[in-house]
Amino acid sequence: MKIVKTLPFDHMFSRLWNLRRVRSLSDSLRLAPALQRRDKVIKGLSRLFILRPAIFIAGYARQRVAIYAPTQPDGWSAQPISITRRFAPDADLDPATGTPVGDEGYYLYILNEAANWDYSHARSLLLSIWKRPWGHSWLILESPQDRLECGHTGDLGQAKPRYHEGVFQRIREGHPNPIAYLWQTMFDGQFQIGKPNRPPSFVWQMPITRRRYQLIYEHMMQRKYDQFGIRSHNCTDMVIETAALAGINLIHRIRLTLPPEKKFWGRMVRAWTDPQYRILEYSTSDVLEVDLRHLAQLGIGTDATKWYLSLPAPKAPNFPLSSPRPHLRVK
Repeated sequence: MKIVKTLPFDHMFSRLWNLRRVRSLSDSLRLAPALQRRDKVIKGLSRLFILRPAIFIAGYARQRVAIYAPTQPDGWSAQPISITRRFAPDADLDPATGTPVGDEGYYLYILNEAANWDYSHARSLLLSIWKRPWGHSWLILESPQDRLECGHTGDLGQAKPRYHEGVFQRIREGHPNPIAYLWQTMFDGQFQIGKPNRPPSFVWQMPITRRRYQLIYEHMMQRKYDQFGIRSHNCTDMVIETAALAGINLIHRIRLTLPPEKKFWGRMVRAWTDPQYRILEYSTSDVLEVDLRHLAQLGIGTDATKWYLSLPAPKAPNFPLSSPRPHLRVK
């Protein structure tokens, strides 16, 4: 991991801080504009550090595999997609710290199970997916009275092969564009209620207001869950939509540039012949977890992983669900 050492803001702006000793009221008045300019610069730099993806700041000590790869001779690259703005214009923030605030007892939790895929090379990614073809993101919406744990699940492999199985099947069959299977939309999506059958690798907690709680709850009850896809309408997309309603934007998508073919296990494996399948963008729990951990380190939200893992078995929620969800299952 690359460690980046930065100076405190006091040292970065030492010339202004050396002017703190003022001998008269007139000196104070003359100094005020300089201090105001300093405050604006500090706030601007703070926003810059908050917006930059974690992987470009100092690396990520707990990330076991790479989620970024520069363009390589075979054309492969993997680039997390950044965001233009961290907080919504109407976000509920503490004026002093710039961090989210909420009403007592109201929280949004984002639970993430990273797939830990290795994006450093096309071959390493293919091997990672073959070993562990899934990740998952879901959420908890909490009020002083109730706690609802839910998510969006799909790709169950009942009507059609699951995404990774479909790609590998097309490779075996010699299909000209095996990767095109990832462009398909499944129609086995479902609304997941309760804990999935695997624990999260990270849980992030954010305070919200009662108004945001109601917005999020109504959105989840009205949202369509029947469609499920890699490029959209998946579990991570649902979490991102919910976070946006809470007033925060999260880094979660990755752009892969795929070589047309690659040698794997001693044989040449074709990915595509049609250039429209050269670039694949999608939401992934791997990128999302890096961003959530980075936010917790900055004091934006908190790490609630230990708290969640210590919870007893959940009870059924007290509030009614406003829309029926037949055959609820989890991945």
